[in-house]
Amino acid sequence: MTAISEKASLRAGLLGLAAACMFGTLALAQDRTALGFATSASGGTGYMYAVALATVVNEDSEDLKITPFPSAGVVENDRLLRGDEAQLILHTGGEAYDSYRGTGRYPSAATDLRAIVPIYASLIQIVVPADMEATRPADLKGKRVGLGEPGSSANTYVRQALEAEGVKDGEYDARPNSLTEQVAGVRDGNLDALSTVMGAGAPALQDLATSRDVRWISIAPETLQAVLKMNPPGAVVPVGIPAGTYAGQDSDVQTFGVPIWIMARADLPDAAVTQILTRFFGNLDRASDIHPIVKTTTKEFVAGATPPVPWHDAAVPALKEMGYAPLPFEE
Repeated sequence: MTAISEKASLRAGLLGLAAACMFGTLALAQDRTALGFATSASGGTGYMYAVALATVVNEDSEDLKITPFPSAGVVENDRLLRGDEAQLILHTGGEAYDSYRGTGRYPSAATDLRAIVPIYASLIQIVVPADMEATRPADLKGKRVGLGEPGSSANTYVRQALEAEGVKDGEYDARPNSLTEQVAGVRDGNLDALSTVMGAGAPALQDLATSRDVRWISIAPETLQAVLKMNPPGAVVPVGIPAGTYAGQDSDVQTFGVPIWIMARADLPDAAVTQILTRFFGNLDRASDIHPIVKTTTKEFVAGATPPVPWHDAAVPALKEMGYAPLPFEE
């Protein structure tokens, strides 16, 4: 890992623009070690979660400065981590599993990829105009469907849900747009369906629900079972979006979720990992005030998340010290 001094500049952009950094050899004692944190789309809960974490870790810290920045998705995050253009990233269980083993979309194995902590399950959310006659993914055949940017979780898992219901690539008009572009497309009538993978209550979707009558599509149990078989263990889990999460949402929505992890490389110093976890979990109430998605990082969630890659050496001791009981990694 290359340490970045606080005086270094980290220029982060949307839509897959890589972070560009000026690297020093070691941070001086009077400087804080700066860690670039690649997250998700700027309107997503992943980015807001990272902002909450960075705020409480950075406060009064003489050692660390975490700088979250938006990205095009977890595949982009993985690339940035491999190139040391980010030192912390958000990753999904399934994509991290493939990256560590060099399978799927990853031509080489990232054997130094390490888990720090699971934080929440990001939900597969498919949104259509309220007056559109569509109640399940199969009904999107022949429609204009926003899939998220190439490399994003939505582009992967929503396509799996469509495939599970017999809708193959090419049988719908796939639009690999950013979340911002999708929201505008549904609002303006230029898109038949929006899809994304993010936490319930995402600000961008809250805004959409208050500006246009929309409806969330549920995923049937048999579709979920088919998707589970397409992924490694622990990559997806059944979850729901409670009624009232969004304006006009009168009933629960059944869907599935993707466990989201904070990850780093094995060479991230133990002291940095320990300080991140102890300062964050020691200030959860403060972090939750910044964004409520933090409340979903419960002891039960951490204890139930199957790690897709080995733990960072400092992660498990720090989590146990804070009262959490993470599962062991198994090949």
